[in-house]
Amino acid sequence: MSAMRCGGLGLVGGVLLLAGCLRGQGARPADWEGDRSIAFPPFYVQSAVQLGGEEQAYVLDGNLLRAVQVSMDDFFPKRSKDTPCWGTPEAYRYRVIRQGTVFFILIHEARDACGNTFIGVDTGARYAVSLDGRILRRSVGAEPEAPPASPGIDSGVLEGVALDGGAP
Repeated sequence: MSAMRCGGLGLVGGVLLLAGCLRGQGARPADWEGDRSIAFPPFYVQSAVQLGGEEQAYVLDGNLLRAVQVSMDDFFPKRSKDTPCWGTPEAYRYRVIRQGTVFFILIHEARDACGNTFIGVDTGARYAVSLDGRILRRSVGAEPEAPPASPGIDSGVLEGVALDGGAP
């Protein structure tokens, strides 16, 4: 009986260890935060433009794309055929604010992306990335900032509005 209990505890421990390994597979240690004097802006104070609509043209700055890619490379594990839905970039949404030479990126779960299989534990991250693609600060862990959830309040997304892609 005690062997079964120990085996069960080992299985639980293994699952928790694996879950912890799914974050921050980049070159930095998982607890690396960077320059803590860099303050993240409030990501939901203003509405954002939703990209990805059909038959819509967008212009995106290369520095903006690099900043988002650097953040994604740091946040997500290396992908394999066994990567669960919630471990993929498609299961998240990205909000970007440019302030001078720094891009602030919020990565948060898209609650409807994986159906009922998405376990929203320890999700979300905030990044400050320089124009040259260096991560200046990161905050990974519990979802750092949530959009307004009350009915009737703007969800913070504007559809079909022109976007400059982060150009200065």
